[in-house]
Amino acid sequence: MNKKSMQGLFADAKGVTSSLCGLMLTLVAGATMAQGQASTQAAAGVQPAQTQASPVSPAAAPVTQASPVSPAAAPVATMSRERFDELEARPPIAQRYPAGSIKSDELAQKALEEAAEDRQAAELRYILDQRACYPKFLVSDCLEAARDRKRLTDKGIKAVEYEAKVFQRQAAVDDRDRSLAEQRAKDEEDSARRLAEQKQKEADSARKVKESRAKNSEVQQRIDQSKDVPADYRVRQHEAEVQRQKAEEAARAPARAANAAERQRRIQQAEEHRLEVERKKAENERERAERKQKQQQQQQQQQQQQQQQSQQPIAK
Repeated sequence: MNKKSMQGLFADAKGVTSSLCGLMLTLVAGATMAQGQASTQAAAGVQPAQTQASPVSPAAAPVTQASPVSPAAAPVATMSRERFDELEARPPIAQRYPAGSIKSDELAQKALEEAAEDRQAAELRYILDQRACYPKFLVSDCLEAARDRKRLTDKGIKAVEYEAKVFQRQAAVDDRDRSLAEQRAKDEEDSARRLAEQKQKEADSARKVKESRAKNSEVQQRIDQSKDVPADYRVRQHEAEVQRQKAEEAARAPARAANAAERQRRIQQAEEHRLEVERKKAENERERAERKQKQQQQQQQQQQQQQQQSQQPIAK
């Protein structure tokens, strides 16, 4: 065997040794991490998962989310097995809420709630996948595949969350703009109403001033006309006006008295009608009470007769 062949054999042996050493280090690291996870779960009071081909725990046991990478971390959340199976059985959130399907605030809120549930289920699934990877031969490849699945799931969840939050922010902006527009319209309406009221007040004030000036002018005109009239004539004219008013009052007195008498008669009729209604009501209540009492007495008599008949001995 020549020198080059010997060097090739030694190089191959060195490569195989390096691969075996790397594989052993990987297995030792996986075993150490599994032991650390088991000790963390024991300290936190969590039952360790069974290392089988399927990482699914029994249906009665709760699925507990804990970080397998950092043994000092405490459990993050707890979910029942039934709920975990329900979340895993439903389609991915990207299929339930395709792009552009969120059109209402209620749907956006529901999408965010379901995204939170899916993220929790994805975290738990990632932990179970990691636990299932540790007993396997190619731990690194299995963990990398689990991380890829987790990354794809998180990507779909983040896309739905982003769309839902964008819709909620836009809805909040629209509501704010709508409120501002309504407030602006209300302010403009109030301003127009106050302006119309101010104009109406100014018009009323101008009309009252005009009427006052016309009345003052009329009074002044009467004063000017009565300057040349003697004082005794004005006195006699005033007395005549007073007598005329008294005569008119006396003429209207019988009509007022008749109206007062008619009003009093109507009041008396209304009072009599009220008393008659109350009397009939009391009479009806009394008749109902008497009928009820008679019925009770008849029932008592019937019950007594039945008791007497039941107590009599049966003829043989």
